[in-house]
Amino acid sequence: MSVKELATASKVLRYVDRIGARTRVLLCQLPLTVAVAVIALAAPSAWADAAAAPLFAAGILAQMVAAVLCLVLPWEQLGAGAALWIPALDLVSVWLLRNGGPHGALTGTGALAVFPVIWIAGSALSARIALSTALLGPLLITLPTLLAPGAAGHAAFTDALLLPLLMLTVAVAIRAAGAGLRLQERQLRAHQAKLKQLLEDAMEKEALLGTILDAASVGIVAVDAGGRPVRWNEAFRSLLEGVGWESPADFDIADRAFPVFTKDRRARVDPDRRVLHRAARGEAIDGEMVWLGWGPRARALQVVARPVDGDRGGAVVSYTDVTQLAQTAEDKAELVRTVAHEFRTPLTSVLGNLDLALEAELPAAARGRLEIAQGNAERLIELARDLMASSEVTLPIRPTRIDLSAVLAARAEAVQTAADDARVRLVVDLPPNLWVQADPLRIGQAADNLLSNAVKYSPDGGVVTLRAAAACGWATVEVADTGIGISADDRPHIFDRFFRTDAARDLDIPGVGLGLSFTRMVAERHGGRLEVQSEPGSGSVFSLVLPMAGPS
Repeated sequence: MSVKELATASKVLRYVDRIGARTRVLLCQLPLTVAVAVIALAAPSAWADAAAAPLFAAGILAQMVAAVLCLVLPWEQLGAGAALWIPALDLVSVWLLRNGGPHGALTGTGALAVFPVIWIAGSALSARIALSTALLGPLLITLPTLLAPGAAGHAAFTDALLLPLLMLTVAVAIRAAGAGLRLQERQLRAHQAKLKQLLEDAMEKEALLGTILDAASVGIVAVDAGGRPVRWNEAFRSLLEGVGWESPADFDIADRAFPVFTKDRRARVDPDRRVLHRAARGEAIDGEMVWLGWGPRARALQVVARPVDGDRGGAVVSYTDVTQLAQTAEDKAELVRTVAHEFRTPLTSVLGNLDLALEAELPAAARGRLEIAQGNAERLIELARDLMASSEVTLPIRPTRIDLSAVLAARAEAVQTAADDARVRLVVDLPPNLWVQADPLRIGQAADNLLSNAVKYSPDGGVVTLRAAAACGWATVEVADTGIGISADDRPHIFDRFFRTDAARDLDIPGVGLGLSFTRMVAERHGGRLEVQSEPGSGSVFSLVLPMAGPS
């Protein structure tokens, strides 16, 4: 059956199930009662002549009794087969109506037997009993005509013989159709039961899913292809209520009524670049941090988003509240900046006085001690500078069109003295006019860190090579050394703040472990990356890769 046919049959079954047994019996009896009334109204003269016959009156009375029984008997309390006494009484009524009137006046009323025959054929009786009744009932009705003297040559004989055969044909057709309908009904009811079970299973899984989502401590929201939330958990609702947003259904809509800020809490995120819209367009997001809301109610959120496969599209987004962690990190950064600033103020005064003292005529021993103090003070100044740079949450950059080779050459010249003191040969291999969009100050700081590290980590002398090249829209700056190298265990951690290798400590190489962390930040803020290749005892190669067109 098609879906439309199943729907129609389902409606019929629901209607049949809703009406009571009395109504069903009355509906089955109503056609015969109406037919008798129509015949009475259509041929009143024939009925007037037939009224003198007592059997005809009995037929009328039997029809009235059948109608009254349909109305008054409690069919709901009786067995399912009790109602079949009504069509049996109808066959008696039709026999009386056809054979109880004046001879030949109402022989056509035998066709009324079709109504009780249909009722019996469509009942739950076995096929043998139903078909036998459909043949014998009409045959008994026409039997007086068949047995009448001289009827064999009369046209009425043929009509009387044809009626039982027609009724049998009708019964067979009804029975066959009923069998098909019962099969379809069973299929439909089985289909309905299956759908009901699937619905119950779906509701159970929906309830379980809701419980699981509400038990999660992170805010979870599902969005459709347009970025509109369609499902969320209580943690997400509570998160929005905490920042002053009333309904999750209106969250992150394409307007500027509710502010969403970047990680540094400075730049406002445009509506079409907000997380839900990007996720709905199929973008996967891993650990991005945004600020939601303003003032003391603002929350720092770490976002993970995954697009949903399928025709409908959309995505699932989770928000983890990291406000406390972000605030702690900001407090630590502020402390580092304060301490570094307080370092630099007295150190500047110390260096100034040391410079003045060294301008005077001094004994060699005293001058040597002052120069040692001056070198250590300058190291502390550099340390304070690195601390302040590393404490930046997001490093500000001001890209402009620069000759990268010129910037790198200037930094190589600045580190040449340290290389000479460490007996390190500095090789510079730079192409002319390597133009890129970058911040010259930050690129210079990154080059300083890489070059000074290469010199420091070559304590027994060696070669440090600075080279640069451009290809496919990317500029690559490489600083290679022949120093102590980095072990496989240490390589994953060398970009962490304040991390120093055991080898560096053992060799007493100066530093606090901030240079590489700062250099990677510079690379990432330019839209690039910092890579390393190294083996213990074979030196290291650090590659600063930058987009030539500048940060996006």
